Amino acid sequence: MIPISSDRRDFLKTSIFGISGVFMLPSCLKDYTPWQFFTEKEAVCITAICEQIIPTDEYGPGATYAGVVFYMDKQLAEIFTRDQEDYRAGIKAIQKSAQMVHGEKFEALDFDIQTNFLLNMEAGELPNEPWELIISQKSLFRKITEHSMQGFYGAPRHGGNKNYISYTLMDLDYPYIAGKKRDTQSIDQHDEK
Repeated sequence: MIPISSDRRDFLKTSIFGISGVFMLPSCLKDYTPWQFFTEKEAVCITAICEQIIPTDEYGPGATYAGVVFYMDKQLAEIFTRDQEDYRAGIKAIQKSAQMVHGEKFEALDFDIQTNFLLNMEAGELPNEPWELIISQKSLFRKITEHSMQGFYGAPRHGGNKNYISYTLMDLDYPYIAGKKRDTQSIDQHDEK
């Protein structure tokens, strides 16, 4: 793991709580929510987890900037409907485990404590009681990791990878989209070579 500076910790804390404020703000407006699947509280928790999986660091923005949580929310509402119950029950188990072990919600924990918590979750070493009769800790961790990667590296039209940030960080061209109108002159010049 990359060492975390105190400046980075402060930035991430501010980002997570700033995002939670943005998530909560629309709740002041009657019947408005930016979410298709997540509740505002679930979105704040998942955002903190995704930022652990793909953190903002000296190389560039992470999951929060890329909008990974919006990808996950959209896909859970439209495509990954089979995973809805796993996420609902899993987020409750994560929060209950965080309360049991650290006395706070997951998103309120320091970044390093969150990291260790998720390492324990990945290994299946969190207290068993909150996880009884639902998805296993290991399985949920793998699922959240997989969906985070999809949201960070996939096409923005699916809800994540804001401004193609992952392509920018990897210094890649934007992917070719079949059927998209291209500059025929540059294509003809390429064909002549």
